[in-house]
Amino acid sequence: MKYLLIPLCILLVVSGCTPSPRFTNGETKGNVKQQTSDEVYNRNREGYMSANSSDLIELGRIIQSFLGKPYGASTDEGNLDCSRFTLLVFDKFNNTKLPRTSAKQFKTGQKIKNGDLRYGDLVFYRTDGGGISHVGIYVGFNEFIHATNSSGIIISSMSEDYWKKRYAGARRILP
Repeated sequence: MKYLLIPLCILLVVSGCTPSPRFTNGETKGNVKQQTSDEVYNRNREGYMSANSSDLIELGRIIQSFLGKPYGASTDEGNLDCSRFTLLVFDKFNNTKLPRTSAKQFKTGQKIKNGDLRYGDLVFYRTDGGGISHVGIYVGFNEFIHATNSSGIIISSMSEDYWKKRYAGARRILP
């Protein structure tokens, strides 16, 4: 039972109800149940990760580990920006190899209507007036986590005027 409470608390923190944007230092606390590689990488017949509860908790743990990291932070794969953030999350989560840019990620996975968004979907924006230029991960409650120049990795509301006006669509990587 105690192994279930800690990941659920992490999931609540990631998708909680404090005002947005918000960010924290992203360190996870406590003992998170270690899953075998078979549990984490259990794939369905299409080759996608199945999105069961333990998978979503694991995804939440990975996302949480990025909260508060500064934009441009150095990683083994390069400097952290919005598309590298999503690339790293899904690579760590289920070894999904996303393209490097948000524009190319917009062509990956299954197209999703805004009203059908689920936890873990990629959400895309046109922030520079042209094509797709920003990506984040939907975390529920009309919020998404993304990398910003000013505040690093934060959670923002898709209802904010800035994001609402620039929303371009969503793609599902998880089935």
